[in-house]
Amino acid sequence: MDNAADVEADGQKETDALLPVRSELSSYTFSPEDGLVCDGDSEHPDLALHGITDTMMYQTKSLTTWEAFSIRYTTVWCSPELWKMMGCLTIVAVCTSAITVLVVPNPGAMKVAKFTSVSKFLNVVVGLLLGFFLSSSMNRWYTCVNGFLELLDAIRNMQMQLVALGVPEKETILCLRYGFASAWLLYCQLLIEAKHQTESRSKGKDRDDMWEKLSKKTFELDRTSNTMLLEKHEEKILRLTRDPPGMMWMWVAALIGRLAQDGWIPPMASPTYGRVMNLCQSAHGGIRQVRASISVQAPLTYTHMLATLVHINNILNALTFGVVSGVAIGTALVAGGHHFYTHHDASNRQATQDWQNMAVTFLYCFFGPLLYQALLLIAMHLAQPFDSIEARIPLDRLLHQLEVDMCNGRDVIEHMDFEKPCFKQPPKPASA
Repeated sequence: MDNAADVEADGQKETDALLPVRSELSSYTFSPEDGLVCDGDSEHPDLALHGITDTMMYQTKSLTTWEAFSIRYTTVWCSPELWKMMGCLTIVAVCTSAITVLVVPNPGAMKVAKFTSVSKFLNVVVGLLLGFFLSSSMNRWYTCVNGFLELLDAIRNMQMQLVALGVPEKETILCLRYGFASAWLLYCQLLIEAKHQTESRSKGKDRDDMWEKLSKKTFELDRTSNTMLLEKHEEKILRLTRDPPGMMWMWVAALIGRLAQDGWIPPMASPTYGRVMNLCQSAHGGIRQVRASISVQAPLTYTHMLATLVHINNILNALTFGVVSGVAIGTALVAGGHHFYTHHDASNRQATQDWQNMAVTFLYCFFGPLLYQALLLIAMHLAQPFDSIEARIPLDRLLHQLEVDMCNGRDVIEHMDFEKPCFKQPPKPASA
């Protein structure tokens, strides 16, 4: 029993030795407005009630019940852009209705069904084009996410390879710091580029703030806490390049070659060296994949035509409802003898039928434009995931998890029951 208790106590000590790694780390988020800030406190504390962490982490169970109506975080139904457009369409419908009441001399003789057929012919075309564009935007979003995951996995695999080969801690930290800094640089650059589509003074200021914040962020893999994510001389060199995240992997590749020449990893002609270099190429490929999915957009001709068709269809629906409601109001005024313009007769039955047509027309003339405008907004947000909060990829959380994983991997190898592996035996101390 005593031996079992001792084993359990030893296991608890080893576990406790790893726990501070998680508590000491902080999650950082880069925003063009505030720079690199600590993200310890949740911006939306009420999201925990629905199991929502960010746009990529949520509980699908809450979406299968009426609880979905109480979720407001990044939903399109809470978008000011959507309801602003619906307000404009409402103004168009009200003005059209008022003009119809004033202009039409005999509203009871008009056939309302003819007007509703006008707004239906574009619905099929617009719905089909929106479906294709939404699918294409979703694929671009997934491609961007997969590119980032490929980059982060390459960094994790690089640490595994360096540990297996017994590379000294100093060189290991340098290699992983370059890779981790490239991921942060890519994320920050995409946020700034999404905020400023054209060159401006504010963009230059945001870039300066980005470099300053990254050069002051501590790289937690180094136990001394004296290593910054970027050194000043590295920052000066990277500022001169067009693609700093990709150029950092040139440094990683050169460092791998130096380690091979120094004998810390197998020579360049070996399969192991090729495997390590493939990780560098995989990381660089992930960066190019992210860049391609963001910078290569659908042709403007296609997206402009699609957006124009959606707006035209919405305006036609608003005009249709305005005419139908104007005819219904005019018929009711004539039937009641209150119309100020015409002396034609209209029965109460005609007025009732027109009110019924108005109610039916309202349903598809309101919910149709609402749905099409919402789908257009979602597709545009997905096409540029760093330009809107609604579809933004939570890379701050993924990068925080990567940093925690690297620190855990650094500490886990200290609790092995066997001697650490080493391709090259380190030199013995002089005293020996």
